[in-house]
Amino acid sequence: MSGFTALVLAGKRKNTGDGLNTGDTLKASMSMCGISMIDRVIAALTNSKNISRIIVCGPPELGSWPGVTFCPMSTSPARSLSSFLESQVDCFPLLVTAADHALLTPEMIDHFCEKTLAQGTDFTIGMANKAMVLAAYPKTTRTGFPFRDGTWSSCNLFGATSDKVAGAVQFWHFVEQNRKKPWKVIGAFGWLTLLGVLLRVWTVKTALKHGGEHFGITVSPVIMPWAQAAIDVDTLSDKSLAEEILGARALPAE
Repeated sequence: MSGFTALVLAGKRKNTGDGLNTGDTLKASMSMCGISMIDRVIAALTNSKNISRIIVCGPPELGSWPGVTFCPMSTSPARSLSSFLESQVDCFPLLVTAADHALLTPEMIDHFCEKTLAQGTDFTIGMANKAMVLAAYPKTTRTGFPFRDGTWSSCNLFGATSDKVAGAVQFWHFVEQNRKKPWKVIGAFGWLTLLGVLLRVWTVKTALKHGGEHFGITVSPVIMPWAQAAIDVDTLSDKSLAEEILGARALPAE
């Protein structure tokens, strides 16, 4: 199996009233400590030993990088991914992330890709323990999904190893619209999944396994040991925190 194809979702952002509105400017072009978010994501992917091809789903005016190509964006990330999968015949294994994942590092990417291949499921989702994230960054606000083994937050990293996941993309569109409503998302997997989570009898791994069965695919989590993996830039406070973290990364070691 060859290296991963990386798809970076970098569409326009709607006015959400959270203080991070960019008007007609693409969110991916927003500067973070003097470097745009999309440039930071591309650099992390380029320096990953597991990525062999990078495709940006967004307008070409975002920038130009050696070896990076573009594909058309649709009206939502899920629809963009669906169109991409319909047009690509050789894109697996596939890593999907977003241009606002400004804290992404090559180490995070390599960990996610290697764990995705090792688990052997059709689809993987990067997850971080919410308690770990809040311990490191108490002021951050993350949506969490409660399970028997803790409350987990998505890390905006998704892996696919076969074209069987194409049928589950429609569900992702539902998740997009309700990503701040975890109970509604869990309930969409079926009453058995919802009951298992409500009673805290399932771990995150078991819940995703049952959820995948609802769509005829195998799904597993990739546990990310970095709190920063769960922090993307959705709000003005996220931007301030991300810039603080990036500023600290740039300081020379004592």
